[in-house]
Amino acid sequence: MSLVDPSAQKTVVTSTLQWRQTWLLAQLATVAFLALAAAVITGRPEPVLIAAPCITALAVMTGRCRPGEVTVTVETSERRCFEGEPVEVRTTVRCDVPLGTIDVELALPALLEVEGGRRQAAPCCRELSATWVLRPRRWGRRTVGPAIVRVYSPGRGMTSTVRTQGDELVVYPPPASTRDLVVPHRLVHRVGSHAGRRAGAGIEFAGIRDYVPGDAVRRVNWAVSSRRRALVVNEHAAELAADVVVLVDTTTDVGPPGASSLDHAVRTAAGIAQVYLSAGDRVGVVGFGGLTRWLRPDVGTRQYYRVVETLLASRLDDSYVKPAIAWLPRPALPPGALVFVLSPLIDDRVLTALGELRERGHPVVAVDVGTYEPQPGPTPAEQLALRVWRLDRGVVEHGLREMGVVVLAGTPESTVSLAGVRLEPLLGATR
Repeated sequence: MSLVDPSAQKTVVTSTLQWRQTWLLAQLATVAFLALAAAVITGRPEPVLIAAPCITALAVMTGRCRPGEVTVTVETSERRCFEGEPVEVRTTVRCDVPLGTIDVELALPALLEVEGGRRQAAPCCRELSATWVLRPRRWGRRTVGPAIVRVYSPGRGMTSTVRTQGDELVVYPPPASTRDLVVPHRLVHRVGSHAGRRAGAGIEFAGIRDYVPGDAVRRVNWAVSSRRRALVVNEHAAELAADVVVLVDTTTDVGPPGASSLDHAVRTAAGIAQVYLSAGDRVGVVGFGGLTRWLRPDVGTRQYYRVVETLLASRLDDSYVKPAIAWLPRPALPPGALVFVLSPLIDDRVLTALGELRERGHPVVAVDVGTYEPQPGPTPAEQLALRVWRLDRGVVEHGLREMGVVVLAGTPESTVSLAGVRLEPLLGATR
């Protein structure tokens, strides 16, 4: 019987002990049988002296095995965490019959580090509590467990095994450090934190105009009015919001695990989403690969976790279907939305998608997350190949800039600086 309690993050398994012999019991039985056989064949009593203690040990070991139940409780401190955060897993084993030894082993994937060993044991007890501290090394969905419990009878002659089901641990990528904001030229007519180009309710000064009956007295600019000898009021820029879409290239993944282009892209996407959502903008995400995944732009803290959940599925998909921007529905890519494309800029399909986004009139910022560069070899031919590779990268970036795409270079620390990024009239000033 298995019970999973999502609210308490606990799994309880109750199983009836199904005893079976151990290798020690089989060895004793073999020695006893051979000794008795030797006594019968030779007709001498000496081999019986060897068989007698083995037979006695067999009787004692098997006689102590009684039917019973064992209850295994596996409790995980967190269901969701970020990379490197500690997660505690506590396993409790209780049995209603005397036991010789309780042995608990926690099966874990390679990307989950555990402090200490994965196996803990305690002799001569009816209850064992084992605790592990796990640290995930890479984002994604990981399985903690199963916990394999082996109980032994006194003397370790008989054993019974209980296996629990594994629990899912969602590991979020840590948000990258993103400095400043790029404000698109076209803002959504919704209350936000960006100063628009039209007058409205806001706090940023936009200009002055003549007084019109109905204007609030607090908006009168008395200094200018006294010089002009006519009432003049201040105008403020309307505070509007922006639509931001983060497109993550999942067609290519280059670099070592944990520091590959896809890892940098996912972390940078989480950082961009966090910054713009904190500014009150709507943020959406598109996974551009064999299987195109998208999340329509929305606001709020819950949207950040939706974005991260969508990014967790960003893996390489083997598909013969060619991804295209034209297949994205209108809610996934609103008109005039600012689009961040996180890609190593290797696949031609992504370069074609950048052109299609510019043809639609979207302001596009391409972040080159391909921080991995081939190592030059000792021969002149290998060094020449590296130079050609760099020249090809330069040609690609020059073509994108000629197209009107802002190209930024990512860093191995997943830091993106948007300071000074301008492209009038498609992009406004950075904040």
